[in-house]
Parts: sequence; structure tokens; C-alpha cells
Amino acid sequence: MSWKISDFTEQIQYAVNDLKLNRKTVSTWFNKLENAHIHYVNRIDETGEKIYDELDLEIGIYIKQRRNEKAPLTVIFNEIKEKFEVRPVPFQEETKLDNKELYLHVSENLLQQIDLSGLKKEIIKEIKTTYEEVASAQLSHIIQSYESLIERLPEQGNHEEERERRFQEMVLKRRVEYQLEKEAILLWTSQPESERFRKVGWFRKEEDTLKRDLFVKEYVTSHFAERIKKELFYEKLKERKVVGEVDVLTPAISQ
Repeated sequence: MSWKISDFTEQIQYAVNDLKLNRKTVSTWFNKLENAHIHYVNRIDETGEKIYDELDLEIGIYIKQRRNEKAPLTVIFNEIKEKFEVRPVPFQEETKLDNKELYLHVSENLLQQIDLSGLKKEIIKEIKTTYEEVASAQLSHIIQSYESLIERLPEQGNHEEERERRFQEMVLKRRVEYQLEKEAILLWTSQPESERFRKVGWFRKEEDTLKRDLFVKEYVTSHFAERIKKELFYEKLKERKVVGEVDVLTPAISQ
């Protein structure tokens, strides 16, 4: 009987009664076993995808049980060599594994020379995941996948523009809130003393700050949506005017 990685992970989950175990962790175990030249997982010839059998299941269950006992992987792997009839890594697969490590090393060095706004690690992570799922795939396929990832990254300029847009939105919202707060305070001061003050003892009065703050907050909340729409409308109107001026001036400049 054999399984692909998702079903294989489920088999281990049920065997050890741990549904939190994920397939990435399981895949990592067996990748490390192969990289250490201890145990090899069979592949589907047509696709190169890993296919796990009952021997792999016994090994996977053993790794999880020992990990629950806090045993390090290096110790567990040494035990696996002694306890199981491990499957040696074929010579051609050893060559591919060596090529994989070399390619990842070169890729990391290349990425260090490119400004990708902190996304270098994500690219490397996705490339490694690709290798884990299809470890025997041809190197050219991985290179194509790598180039595709680079193309999908947002340009640095777009990132800066998005950050500037969010900053301007934040400034606009705060400006509207400040204007509404001023209006609310003016309205509050126009209220009768009986509304604004409260008695303290027999002969003294003081402003009811709790009531005032609640008044201001309610005023801002009830008027914010309408006011922000107006401000956004005026901002867009100003942008159109600027664009219009440029359109008018451009022919004159070119003459």
C-alpha cells in the first residue's frame, strides 16, 4: 500500500493520535533522511512525486513518537539506521540531491544582490518547498519556477507608492477627526450651564468632563463618514485640476 504526502501524513496522525501534525513537517523529516543518505522515498516515474509505503509509515510513526519524547533528529536518525531496513538512496538521486543543495546555495547568493524588500526568504522557502514535494524534478524545471517567482514580485516603486498612499489616508482621517473634535467642543461650550456643569458639594460646580468627552465622541462618530467622503471628493477634485493644468501646459511647452 502506498500514499502521497497528504494521505501519508493523515496515516501518521491517526497512528499517533496527533491531528496537529502537518505534512510539511513530515516531508521535512524524510528530506533530511535522504540528505543524510540514510533512507530514500520512492518516486512516481512519470512525475517524480514521492510515494510513501508501509516502511515509510513505520519510520514516520517512530520519528513522531521519539519527537514527542523530545529526542533530537540526529539521535532519531541514528536509531532508524539500526532499527529499520532502510532504503538506500540510488546513485542518480544522490547526484540530484547534490545539485539541489548547490542550486539553493547559488540562489541565495544571487538573491542577496537583489533588493526585493525583505521577500528573499519567502522565495527561498517556496523553492525549497518545491524541492520537498518533487525532489527528483529536473533542475531546469526548478529554475523556471524560480524565475516565475521573481516575475510575480511587486516592484519596489509600487511598494513605496502603496506606503505613501496609506500614510496620506491616515493623515486625512486624523485631520477630519481633529476638525470634528473642535466643532464638538464649540457646540459643547454653547450648551446651557445646567448641561455642562455638575454640583460638587453644596456651593461648588465643575464641568462634567465625562459627559463632555461622551458628547465629543458621539459627535465625531456620527459625522465622520459623511465628512471623510467630502474630504476625499475634494482631494480627487484637486488632483483632477492638477492633471488638467499639466494637460493644458504640455502643448505650450512642446512648441
